Amino acid sequence: MRSVKREPVPSAFEEAHALRMARVLVVILALLAVARAVLTFVPTMWAWSLNLQRFLEPAMAWGPWLLAAASLVPSITRRAVPFMQRIGDAIADHPIAAGWTMAAIAACLVAVFPDRTRFVGDFLLRQGTVEQGGAPSQLFPQALPLDVLLHYRLPHVFTSAGVLDANGAARLLGACEAAALAALAGAFARALALRGVPAATAAAIVFFGGYVGIFTGFGKAFAELVLVVAALGVLGLGVVRHGRGLLPLGLVFAAALALHRSALVTVPAVAMAWRIGLRADRDARRTPRRWLVLSIPIVALAVMLPRLIAIMRVWDAAHIAPHDVQVAGGPLRAALAGLRVPDMANLVVFLSPLSVAVVPLLCVARGASPRGRELAFLLALSLPIVLALPFIHPAQGLYRDWDDFVTLGAATSLVAAWLVAETLRAAPRFAWVGVATSLAVAAPCVQWVVHWADADSGLERVEAFMREPPARTTAERSTTWDYLGIRNLRIGRLDAAAAAFARSSEAAPNPRVLLELGYAERARGDLRGAARAYQRVLERDSTHVVAWTLYGTASAQLGDTLAVVEAEAALARLDSLSARRPR
Repeated sequence: MRSVKREPVPSAFEEAHALRMARVLVVILALLAVARAVLTFVPTMWAWSLNLQRFLEPAMAWGPWLLAAASLVPSITRRAVPFMQRIGDAIADHPIAAGWTMAAIAACLVAVFPDRTRFVGDFLLRQGTVEQGGAPSQLFPQALPLDVLLHYRLPHVFTSAGVLDANGAARLLGACEAAALAALAGAFARALALRGVPAATAAAIVFFGGYVGIFTGFGKAFAELVLVVAALGVLGLGVVRHGRGLLPLGLVFAAALALHRSALVTVPAVAMAWRIGLRADRDARRTPRRWLVLSIPIVALAVMLPRLIAIMRVWDAAHIAPHDVQVAGGPLRAALAGLRVPDMANLVVFLSPLSVAVVPLLCVARGASPRGRELAFLLALSLPIVLALPFIHPAQGLYRDWDDFVTLGAATSLVAAWLVAETLRAAPRFAWVGVATSLAVAAPCVQWVVHWADADSGLERVEAFMREPPARTTAERSTTWDYLGIRNLRIGRLDAAAAAFARSSEAAPNPRVLLELGYAERARGDLRGAARAYQRVLERDSTHVVAWTLYGTASAQLGDTLAVVEAEAALARLDSLSARRPR
């Protein structure tokens, strides 16, 4: 049995600060609970991170909420403190058994509730690449080696063997990664030498975030980056506290660089840990092993940096300096333009429910903890991601492309977990707040996972983004209605699919969406609607062979002889022009 070293008894000065921090935390938890309850009845998407209960069945909407709300009553919650105490002690004293137990629960959570809404990011496109056996180098030339290995080549092995379909392979990988995140959450508590309620609470905060949803079937490197951030947090704390762990830290950093270019934001934290580790072990700095350890992150950075920069120049220009930035008058103005501020606030709260407590707790703490260097390291891990947030403009909106920011949620949760754990460690009579905090992060996380597993409620919420205030940009309306058309078509909702494609084409007409509209109209038996959709394509591009072909076919079925003749003549003309072109 392995035991975690006990921390010294906090001083009266520390305890006084901790008591104030605990009271601030209770107020914030109460405000979050009230906001979630009130917004259940308000038809608006201004606070989309807090109104999820509107789209859930009553039992799932109010059951978890009532547990979290009731835990704010000390006389009720103190009864659960011994149970939380045992969980935290098990994390500290029985790391293997506790780690496997937590991992199994986490894997079951994401396995039982797969994402059937598939709204996040390019979920449909990524899965379609595996299903159709497309070349990832053509569809995703920006993807790095580990991303391709984990999210294309490995799933392709399962699909080719007939063992799993594309979604099943992604879900299997996601379940394994959710298990790993749960194990890292326990390791984080041990890295801080926590036990009892503080240990259990810290582990809960690290695991339960909106980013858990990325493990429910979405195949993209951002899922692994959540693990990277958690692992860097755990290993970095080991270096900060004991001066040990530079080798695994370097290996994780090297793997991150082979996963995704956004791993570069972890450089400040890794550099800080590296510097602390060197200073802590001056005698070993000259040994061959130490130079080998230090060479790993340096070589990885030297090898990958040219490719990462090349990818960023080509692909990230659309996210950092799109047309909207130029229209707004530059990156600083665009960072806060339109709905950016409320959407960024919603994004952070969705990904890390306790993010709203970080700044108030930091202000109250005012350096009272003797473990300030630990906090400095965690801030070095999170601040670069926080500072980058305002300048990233996802093409499909922050509410959909939240996968781009999962590292922000994971890093913020590490800071929040440290602050809350320090509060509970120094103020043991507020142990009941640990129970309330754990339920406050677990309840919305579970609700999100359950919500995405229900295609009906998931699509209802997506439509709410389009129909309710605030009004979205043209680009967001076009891409979101397009998604609704594709998803409804795939699950057999033909009327809803046709209506969604029509809305998308109204926002920003393009041939592909109009052809999809025509297909949906044909599938639901509206040949005239299909013909009109093809005509709209031809009004924009009279040389579109596919549109002429489909228009002629629909016209023939409608008995429109003149339209059939027109289509045949156009196709003959285009075929003749094609034959004359030099080969």
